[in-house]
Amino acid sequence: MSVAPTLGATLTVRMAMGLFGKAKDAFGGTGGTGAGNDWAAQAAAAQEFANKAMQDAGYTDGSPVTMANAGSVSAQASADHDVLNAYGQELNRIIAIGADGDSVIRSVVDTGERTAGNPWYQLEVEVTLPGRAPYTVSKREMVPPQFLANYAEGTAHTVKVDPADPNAIALTS
Repeated sequence: MSVAPTLGATLTVRMAMGLFGKAKDAFGGTGGTGAGNDWAAQAAAAQEFANKAMQDAGYTDGSPVTMANAGSVSAQASADHDVLNAYGQELNRIIAIGADGDSVIRSVVDTGERTAGNPWYQLEVEVTLPGRAPYTVSKREMVPPQFLANYAEGTAHTVKVDPADPNAIALTS
């Protein structure tokens, strides 16, 4: 069907919106209903999220980082970085050179220590290496809260054991 405009009639033509027009509307351009139309609310939500992350990590009481507390927050974050780096390097060392074995976690005790908001636990782990009698290792392990169920008493894990120190282990599963 074709439409021919009559004299004096207004003809409105709507063109299909292109890529950038759709993006502009999606992110709050004129006339759009996208999430970007309320930048202040997004900024406030992002700041609240950042404040909560800093509180969860143990760096602040939930208030924003300011010039007044930036030095102490930075110092604590740097110290945590060093602890996490050393911990990761030791686990990687044991995994690289360790003998394969099996283990069962016999007890889990929260030490009350936190690094970057993650709790440390003292684990009693029964280790079994091929051809050897099982033995118990006491191991300090950082376990993020979302993974704690994986480290419950009675759970079985593969393990790597440092050949020079049978009490130095890394849980690998």
